[in-house]
Amino acid sequence: MFSYLMQGFANVFQPFTFLLACFGTLVGVVIGALPGLSGSTGIILLLPLVYRLEASQALIMLCGLFCGSMYGGSISAVLLNTPGTPSASATALDGYPLCQQGKAGKALGVSAVSSFIGGLVSTICLILIAPQLAKIALNFKPADYFALSFFGLTIMASTGKDPIKGIISGMLGLLISTIGVDKLMGIDRFTFGTYKLMRGIPLLSVLIGVFALSEFFMQSATKGEADNKLAAQKIGRVIPTWVDFKGFALSAIVGAVIGVFIGIIPGTGGSISCFIAYQVAKRMSKNKDQFGNGALEGVAAPEASNNGTTGGAFIPMLCLGVPGDVVTSVMLGALILIGVKPGPQLFNESPAIVYAIFAGMFVIQFLMLAAGIGCAKVSPMILKISRTLLMPIVAILCMIGAFSNANNVFDILLAIVFGLVGLAFKKFGYPGAPLVLGLILGSMAEENLDRALILSGNNWGVFFTSPISCIFMILSIGSLLYALYANVKAVVESRKAAKNACVASEV
Repeated sequence: MFSYLMQGFANVFQPFTFLLACFGTLVGVVIGALPGLSGSTGIILLLPLVYRLEASQALIMLCGLFCGSMYGGSISAVLLNTPGTPSASATALDGYPLCQQGKAGKALGVSAVSSFIGGLVSTICLILIAPQLAKIALNFKPADYFALSFFGLTIMASTGKDPIKGIISGMLGLLISTIGVDKLMGIDRFTFGTYKLMRGIPLLSVLIGVFALSEFFMQSATKGEADNKLAAQKIGRVIPTWVDFKGFALSAIVGAVIGVFIGIIPGTGGSISCFIAYQVAKRMSKNKDQFGNGALEGVAAPEASNNGTTGGAFIPMLCLGVPGDVVTSVMLGALILIGVKPGPQLFNESPAIVYAIFAGMFVIQFLMLAAGIGCAKVSPMILKISRTLLMPIVAILCMIGAFSNANNVFDILLAIVFGLVGLAFKKFGYPGAPLVLGLILGSMAEENLDRALILSGNNWGVFFTSPISCIFMILSIGSLLYALYANVKAVVESRKAAKNACVASEV
């Protein structure tokens, strides 16, 4: 392992690869800072570039964008009280009050340092845990792989606000994955008489449509915010003092650990871990009354947590092929598009790529810290980019990306169609990640379902006789039942609150 890791560092510090890591990190910070864009959008916009790169170089650049966007969301959260990404939602609770007190520079500095701590802790955990988990996963049989893919689908579908809508989205993704030539029987399915659908629905067109073009359509349909609540705040001292660091260091470390564990659970992510870390930090703090009024711990904990999820989310994605959150769902699609198939075999077949990712993630944390400190002074300028200029550029890049997949205009049309589907999803509250995950895991689930049934003589009990598959099936059923219970409980509580409000108003 150590020799592979050293080779990974040697790969990262090659001039061109290191330049790509710097480029990806800086682009990630800018994209994360712009409200409405996210790390998943940034990865999609860079996909056309990765086809000309070696796999390890492309992945290091995308990892830089992923980590940079996680920190970038805190810039607009602090300066505008508008989180650039969902993962920075809790950062605004204390970051914006600090900005109002004239301490925007300090808030951004604490955010950058905490993000560095969270990213570093998560990378170390990734290096230590992922190879061991991959060894266990090598013993998986077809029934186990099917149960795993089913578990990934149920987790992603059941973590939204409405589990029914999440399940519907995931099922739609599964249906889309069946379009094309059946691998087992070799017959056409749902091609509607056109040869263009025999290869199936291109993953890149779906990614671009659901995550990027849908945002363009959404922004075009709204009048937009005062084309821009301009960030006029002055940025003072950025680098935290030693006294400040001692005050928030423990909260940052605790937040990082929470982020790693939350990130490992498929279907979660920074948007969940940041609030958990914030509440834990508040309970641990001696100055609970300062939270919500500009506590440095209230900035450090969620920022360390959401960056802690980056390495944590990579663990199930690399070892099992199940993404940890929305961004890693897109990252999983990017890996497949450039010819890298995540899973336990990846550690045996392409160890150089795996350890290049490990080394790259380690180096990227330092690049992110430098970018965060360096960009703090100019960050208000990033937020002044007009949406009327930004969104058309995003749309054009999306079209180029869709066309570059196979030099096919039909892929552009599919991207537009799925852009409209993504717009409808956002309008009616349906999550897009389960649809994409259903498309990605659908073929894996179908193939291993067929293999398991053939090997067992059509015995469906094989999914419960194998210990590993039985555990995943029980977890899948449990996750769905818990999500349904939580949803029903929330509905009941909201109805009770509405009744109490009506009674109070009548009195």
